[in-house]
Amino acid sequence: MPRRILFGQLVAFMLVTASPVLADASAVSPIELYGAEIQFDVYRNGDLVGFHQVRFNENGARLTVTSDFQLQVKLLFFSAYRFAYRSRETWRHGVLEELEAEVDDNGELVRISEAGFRPGDYPTTHWSAGVLARERVFNTLIGRFNDVRIQPAGVEMVSTENGEISATRFVYSGELQNEVWYDQQGRWVKMRFKGNDGSLIDYECVRCQGGEQETARR
Repeated sequence: MPRRILFGQLVAFMLVTASPVLADASAVSPIELYGAEIQFDVYRNGDLVGFHQVRFNENGARLTVTSDFQLQVKLLFFSAYRFAYRSRETWRHGVLEELEAEVDDNGELVRISEAGFRPGDYPTTHWSAGVLARERVFNTLIGRFNDVRIQPAGVEMVSTENGEISATRFVYSGELQNEVWYDQQGRWVKMRFKGNDGSLIDYECVRCQGGEQETARR
């Protein structure tokens, strides 16, 4: 079974002055980078409120990526707000073929099913650093493309299961506002954004560095 999958055109770019070159992870199978899964704890204004998990499965030239995000805000012993998200991406030969997503925003359900993507299209699932060279991304929360500008904003230390590592912060502007950190190998290692109520949502790595774990190849 081939160890590499071509994810769109090869992307090579320099970061800010004195920053290292981010490896072109778009040309590497995510299982090489992460193993079978990525896991984040999710914090709201510093309080642990949920998790985000991404699972990878390769079967020949086909790659399936499943993302699961759950957040629950409690007031005393009662749930004041709940958000659940699940998506399934199907890639073949490095091209996104299909995407299905379901969003439960405190009881309001949205279901998305899209196909017919073009080479170079990326969704807002963040696991591939190939998205950093794009000026539009498919928003999996609302089911349409957003115009964005993604720029590097310096190198910082980020906590992972392997301790503190060096990672580059990228800032989204335009129709999406977000901050995402990638290490020098192109692994997604942290994220931060504002919730609809203005609260600060932080993703902290539980497993994002790969290492020894059973992969989902077959």
